[in-house]
Amino acid sequence: MSEALRAISLADLGHASPGFARDRRFFRQLVVPEPEPESVAPESVAPDPTEPHDPVAEAWAEGYAKGLGDAQEAAAQLIAEQDAARSRIEFGLGRIDAAMQSELEDRLRETVIALCEAAIAPAALDPDALTRRVQVAAAMLARAEDQRVIRLHPEDLALIAARLPEDWHFEPDAGLERGALRVEGAAGGVEDGPEQWRCAINEALRQC
Repeated sequence: MSEALRAISLADLGHASPGFARDRRFFRQLVVPEPEPESVAPESVAPDPTEPHDPVAEAWAEGYAKGLGDAQEAAAQLIAEQDAARSRIEFGLGRIDAAMQSELEDRLRETVIALCEAAIAPAALDPDALTRRVQVAAAMLARAEDQRVIRLHPEDLALIAARLPEDWHFEPDAGLERGALRVEGAAGGVEDGPEQWRCAINEALRQC
């Protein structure tokens, strides 16, 4: 190999591109088309996360919230009214209980008094019992016997005058009720009769 050929070959080798080179003797008129650029697929548009405005749904939600609030408020008001009504009923029942208890006590008292009154009348008009009461009352003022005055209802005095000592001083008193007596003396007086019995019964019933 000559030195010139060898030099050219080495020069070509030093600048040769990788792969096979085209032989210009055969492809002088050949036009190699430029590679078309790769087509890039259009980027997909991300969906808008914001939901579209729905006036019907929004109006329904607002109406539901308002209705729920109104229902809760009405329920609270109803409960408060029921509590107030319950308190009034309990208070009224308490007053009724107290009134009924007081009325029952009054009726029982009246019943006892009526029963006692039924027993008082015969006892007050019994001649033997009246005579004994007069004697007891007169004995309480025995120290002033000479000044003692025994007052009885005229009908009672006529009923028992024969049973009492003749030296006792009696005076009829129409102001006294039947069965009542009053003994008066210098040291004071003594009374006995249905009126005093009623007062004693009433006092005893009040203490029950």
